[in-house]
Amino acid sequence: MKTLNLKNTVLILVMTLGFSIQSFAQKTQIQINQLPEIAKTFINQNFKNENISYVVKEEEFLTVDEYKVVLGNGTKIEFDSKGNWKEVSNKTQALKTNFIPKNILSYCTKSFPNTFVTKIEKSRWKYEVELSNGLELLFDSEGNFTRIDD
Repeated sequence: MKTLNLKNTVLILVMTLGFSIQSFAQKTQIQINQLPEIAKTFINQNFKNENISYVVKEEEFLTVDEYKVVLGNGTKIEFDSKGNWKEVSNKTQALKTNFIPKNILSYCTKSFPNTFVTKIEKSRWKYEVELSNGLELLFDSEGNFTRIDD
């Protein structure tokens, strides 16, 4: 019986700590000049002529987790804490493709010629690409096609 009470007490403490840490997560609107230099360079190189609607910094328990930038044309860009792009999406328009690895773009245009890229997400080991026809394609970190995601 005491073991059960001790387990319940530990569980309640862990849940309370989890909720407390989660309550520190917050989003703050910032100015474009407050982005990391890498993120500002990425925007200037790839979306120079687009208006910026807003920029948000998301902080998790005393550290910056990521930045989100929304452009006037509806493009959303997510950056990691250092300013490296993680995800770029636009639900209604083709993405500008300057930053998409050439072999990924080449595969998409050859295999699905009547579509365009609406989302690309980069992680350490892979790229996930969403096309205008709804297909989700997976590529390895080198940009080699691996499969269609279900």
